[in-house]
Amino acid sequence: MRDSHRAVSEYTDQSLSAIHHALRASRRRSVIGLVAHRAIPLGSNGRKRDTASRQPLDKDTVVTVRQLSREIVSIEEDVSLDQATGDPYHNVYTSLIQTHLPKLDEIGAIVYNGDRKVVTPDENLVALAMVTSITSPIAQVLFHNAIADLYRRDGESVLRDSMGD
Repeated sequence: MRDSHRAVSEYTDQSLSAIHHALRASRRRSVIGLVAHRAIPLGSNGRKRDTASRQPLDKDTVVTVRQLSREIVSIEEDVSLDQATGDPYHNVYTSLIQTHLPKLDEIGAIVYNGDRKVVTPDENLVALAMVTSITSPIAQVLFHNAIADLYRRDGESVLRDSMGD
């Protein structure tokens, strides 16, 4: 019985739970991707370096919260950076400074300077970027297939039926 407890605790470790919790929010995943994109230098072939190579990040990379907010609005609203303004921008900016950036700082993905409103990469950024880049496409495929199956049952949407519950 003790072996099964050890095996279960191995997969429910607090650090693993922290990673899952941190990656649960799409805006946090966006921040990780946007900062990693800037902080992982290009190799000699003009491509991003293999993140598994353990070569250091460009720790001098600095991204403003304003820039992150505009880029996230651009992605979420499917608009150009020039159009990423107004209420959507303010909502994203506020959620980043109040919730998402402190959480990512807490787990070592970024260093968030709340006074200057800037973000720099931290030691766990590459690992979290790898987890995000590997799991996101897989989850999208699995989720898409599960939703498609719900819509195909008896030609009637199970989701539509449960919406009123």
